[in-house]
Amino acid sequence: AGRTLKEARLSNGVIKVLKLFRGEEEWSAPAPDTRLEVGDRLVVHTRSSAMVDLRSTDLVGLRAQTPPAADPQDLETLRRRDVVIVEALVGQTSRYVQRPIRDLDLAARYGIHLIAVHRRNASIPDVGDDFQLQFGDVLLVEGTPTQIKRFCDNGDLFAITDGKVSATRSTKAPIALATIAGVMLLAAFNVMPIEGLAIIGAAVVLITGCIRPDEAYKSVEWPIIVLIFGMLAISIAMRDSGLAAMLAGSLVTVGEGLSPWMMLALVILITSIATEFISNNAVAVLFTPVVIGVAQHLGVDPRPFVVGVMFAASASFATPIGYQTNTLVYSAGNYRFSDFARLGIPMNLIVWLTASLLIPLFWPLNPL
Repeated sequence: AGRTLKEARLSNGVIKVLKLFRGEEEWSAPAPDTRLEVGDRLVVHTRSSAMVDLRSTDLVGLRAQTPPAADPQDLETLRRRDVVIVEALVGQTSRYVQRPIRDLDLAARYGIHLIAVHRRNASIPDVGDDFQLQFGDVLLVEGTPTQIKRFCDNGDLFAITDGKVSATRSTKAPIALATIAGVMLLAAFNVMPIEGLAIIGAAVVLITGCIRPDEAYKSVEWPIIVLIFGMLAISIAMRDSGLAAMLAGSLVTVGEGLSPWMMLALVILITSIATEFISNNAVAVLFTPVVIGVAQHLGVDPRPFVVGVMFAASASFATPIGYQTNTLVYSAGNYRFSDFARLGIPMNLIVWLTASLLIPLFWPLNPL
């Protein structure tokens, strides 16, 4: 008592104080200069070996005791707290590059807690105050959404996850795995349609508590659902109005004299170009009825053409606007548009040639 967290060696990078409880008051990520008082309770994050050191040295004059088993109800309450975990990327122009962690002053300035740092495919869980940050480091931090927003709004770091992270329920993992395996096996043996099995599987994981109903609802990407239904409506309209058949006929006219294999290669190329500027979902839904019409004009099985659209629609490498992850990397890495074109166009050509050669081997262009 009377000493600060730093003086008590409870704020040294290895041992991190997450919470301090004093009577009815509670502090999240208290500052290193916070003075301890008799009766204070601390929640710390550290290695098990460091806990052994705490017990053996009796740092703050109180003998460490083994905590009682956690109450499941208390754990569920903690899961529902408005605390999120996000990853933040150190940008190329960040003022914190080549500076120690202590300069971020996370606890005092933002009230957030640094859990770990990820660098070059390796996680560094025990980060001391003298740890030097580098461009490309990913910081795993914990705090409230407001605190995280203030932390990332300074322009030095970029949040690369949205913080929608739920506490893991490892005890429910066997149930979830068994459910997935059961759905796949029953579908493989045609016990019942995959649609019905999927609904049953979803009900099982909800009833058994693998996932809460509110988590299931929040995990649905509603903008994607709306986009798919909207594109399906456009696709049906294109088919019923004859627009798809007209576009297919135009494409066949352009490629007049081409063999079915060369027409497949042309379809993959056109789809690959379109997906660089339109979302992959929109491209897939819009192009599918057109290529089915092309196959019917040629009198061959339409499946190779549909598979070609599927592969090409997902091959967005040459622009930063074709796919969400491209845009994220473009912003966070301070890349130029030409960087994507220089590296992405060769990748597009590789996918185009590979798909054009291999798709007919697995889905032959058989006459109807």
